Amino acid sequence: MVRLTSFRSSGNVRAASGNNAVVALVLALAALLATPVNAVTKAQLDTSAAQVQSLNKSIAAAESRVATLDRDLRALDRQIQDKRKLVRDERNAGRKQVFDARRDLKKQTFAIESLEKDIGLVDFDIDVVRRDIERDKLRYAELNVLKQSMEEGEFKKRQAEYQRQLDQLAEKKRPMAQNLEQAKSELAAMQSELDAVDGGNDDSSLDKDPRIAGLVQKRDRTSAEIGALNNQIRNDRNRLAQQQGSYQKLAAQFKREQASAQQSRVTSAVPAAQTIVTPPPVASAPAAAAARPVLDRTDYTSYVFVISGDQEPDIEQTLHLKNWVESYGAKYIEARWNGFNSNGGPQSTAGFQEAFRGYIRQIPKEAKLVLIGHGLGGGAAIEAATRVAFSEARTIDFLAVLDPIGEQNLRANIVYDTSGSCTRPDPKDEMTNSDYVECIKSAKKRLITANIKHFYNRWQKDANGPLDFQRQIPSLDMNGKVVSVPTATGRFEIADSIDSDQKRLYFAGDKNAHKLLLAEEAKQLPKLLVQHLR
Repeated sequence: MVRLTSFRSSGNVRAASGNNAVVALVLALAALLATPVNAVTKAQLDTSAAQVQSLNKSIAAAESRVATLDRDLRALDRQIQDKRKLVRDERNAGRKQVFDARRDLKKQTFAIESLEKDIGLVDFDIDVVRRDIERDKLRYAELNVLKQSMEEGEFKKRQAEYQRQLDQLAEKKRPMAQNLEQAKSELAAMQSELDAVDGGNDDSSLDKDPRIAGLVQKRDRTSAEIGALNNQIRNDRNRLAQQQGSYQKLAAQFKREQASAQQSRVTSAVPAAQTIVTPPPVASAPAAAAARPVLDRTDYTSYVFVISGDQEPDIEQTLHLKNWVESYGAKYIEARWNGFNSNGGPQSTAGFQEAFRGYIRQIPKEAKLVLIGHGLGGGAAIEAATRVAFSEARTIDFLAVLDPIGEQNLRANIVYDTSGSCTRPDPKDEMTNSDYVECIKSAKKRLITANIKHFYNRWQKDANGPLDFQRQIPSLDMNGKVVSVPTATGRFEIADSIDSDQKRLYFAGDKNAHKLLLAEEAKQLPKLLVQHLR
């Protein structure tokens, strides 16, 4: 009995050992089969991440190129305007030359007509003498021989006299004919000269001037390249959104597989050979591109963007425009100079410009766009209208800027298109002020581009807000002498066809002049906005 029990016990042990071996084999096979799947998923994940990174780099490079081309486009517009002014001045002088040439041509025509009349009179006299000669010959021929012999001497004298008259008339005609030929030659030369200077004085052919035509062609090529790059960016962004979705799905699947594999290893019943394998860390997703703004709906007739500055971060509290604008069925969108996020952002207008580009790409072309900005928000509004909207070929129906300023809170850095950033003037430091003055002198006025229909600009030079608010600052002239020099004006250069209203407001040196200006314009803006909201 004991032996039988021992036999059965040993049989159970062998059976248990066999079962453990089977379980271990099954788990090993499962792990072996799962490994390629995880490896493939990891490879797919890495490939997807590389594609996302490549698209981000492509978008960044294209946007950088667009920004460079935007600057080139503005420079070309300024050059074209300068050349047009030069050619127009030349053509004004050319018009005087054409007038003088036409007057001289008319005088010459009259002189030719007078010569032709004189020659005609001489020809008439010649014809009369020739007629008398022929008549005398006929009369003499009709006489009989006796009378002919008696009058032969008189006949020859008369014929000689007629010939002398013909010779005199021919001599008289010769210089007149020469003068006529010379006058006609001069007339032809005058006509050629007139044709040469007359054809290019029409303003409609202004851009055909070689000095302008090349710039216009270059501007058109630049605009076409910007359009192509914007299309590329748009396509890359769509591909990026799809690729990011694919990446997120792959990452989620990879995590589930890793978690499942780890759980199966932990719960397996193989006591001796079990090893818990820690899953490899999931590759973190590349930094997503800045979230694109999404409109709740796009059927509004007007979109009003109100951009606050740094010193007054919420100008709606003063303007009180939101309910009034929305009562007209328009969309009211609030932003700050550095973005649409109320929690702040980078200390530049780049975030706002990029988000604004995302907005206007969703807004229908027929909708009206209105931008209102104060301080740095005014500078951001100008850059968004003249750069982003201009490059997207979008019209800004109304652009209102209140005490606009640019980088470092300086008016000079927004009113002037500086190559860098002007330095802040210091009433006690003439050297620093000299740098500021030189920065303004070496720059051109920023152009409010033709895609803006109505431009409204109000600024003050009485108190802080802009840090170059002083009317005059001490600086050094070429001889090192201290002189008083005006700071940057608040008036912008305006493209043709823009309806503009620019004016400086006076607040008698109040330290909160920029706030007073904002409060004053809160009364005016509703009157100005009505026509753009209906």
